[in-house]
Amino acid sequence: MKRLLQIILSVWMSGVCVYAQDYTFSNHNIVPFSLNPAMAGNANAIRLGLNYRQQWPKLGNKYNTVRASYDQNFYKRMCSAGLSYALDSYAGGIYRTNEIGLVYAHTFQLKSGKSNKFSINATDGIFLRLGVQATYFINTFDVSKVTFADQYDLGTGNLYGSNTTEEFEHDRFHFADFNVGAALCVQGFLTLGAAMYHLSEPENGFQKTGNNILHRRFAAHVNYIKDLELSNGLFGRNSISDTYLFANASYQSQDVWKQLDFGVGGFFSPFMAGISLKSDLSEVSYVSFMVGTSIKNLQAYYVYDLFTSQKKNGSWSHEIALIYIIRTVERYPCPVVYW
Repeated sequence: MKRLLQIILSVWMSGVCVYAQDYTFSNHNIVPFSLNPAMAGNANAIRLGLNYRQQWPKLGNKYNTVRASYDQNFYKRMCSAGLSYALDSYAGGIYRTNEIGLVYAHTFQLKSGKSNKFSINATDGIFLRLGVQATYFINTFDVSKVTFADQYDLGTGNLYGSNTTEEFEHDRFHFADFNVGAALCVQGFLTLGAAMYHLSEPENGFQKTGNNILHRRFAAHVNYIKDLELSNGLFGRNSISDTYLFANASYQSQDVWKQLDFGVGGFFSPFMAGISLKSDLSEVSYVSFMVGTSIKNLQAYYVYDLFTSQKKNGSWSHEIALIYIIRTVERYPCPVVYW
């Protein structure tokens, strides 16, 4: 019995590490620079973000993710910097991942634009953003929350002791990692981007077997905004109005995990709403609904994921996002899309 439990626990821990997957949110556009480090500072302001996601609540094994972030655009220097912290907790808090990240992004102007809202010949500038992120992971395994076979009476099956003779080489594991990204921004309405995470594919496990690899994650995304207050769309504008429609799509891949997202919505100040479909390339796994509001410098959002997969291996989830903006007077070429 004891040997069997050792094997089961070892397989479980190994599986968590071998098939380790990054935390993910349904709406990366309200989770600052979480999909691409090149998008740090794209709010053209000092931005403070707080995000929370609860997944699998119906399964009795809630998967909680909390992320806090700060980023700022330095317009005159054409660069941005940011800091983030994320806590991933699952299996009743037995396994926790702490991620601390520093991000830097630089903007290169490829084409200057004309800013004349009354001219149909006005054009938008084109900018290239490059970003790099350094992260430090601290993974913990709380042995005290696990009950082993030697804590049970094998005859009756009753728990009779609080101590175990089981030993683990490590209950804490830490390592450094690096991510890169790029984004092409057409001023005021379009952003195309791609990113690569875990460049070195670091070891990510409590057992040093050489097989517990955090695989590279690849991401690609496109965001589009249509301003409804100008007959000529966004051409000739350096900022969007308070009434617009938006659409975006993203694709992510990490080892065996793949996800394709497509979302649409609209912002009619001070309210916002949108819907998104998520697929693992074999079926639509989730339908996500978002509502939000903006009151002065504070933005608040709620996202509900409706699980639609026929695999019956999950449940719905909730997300809450709070973003506080300290505005600056400079203009910024990349629009912020909130879906």
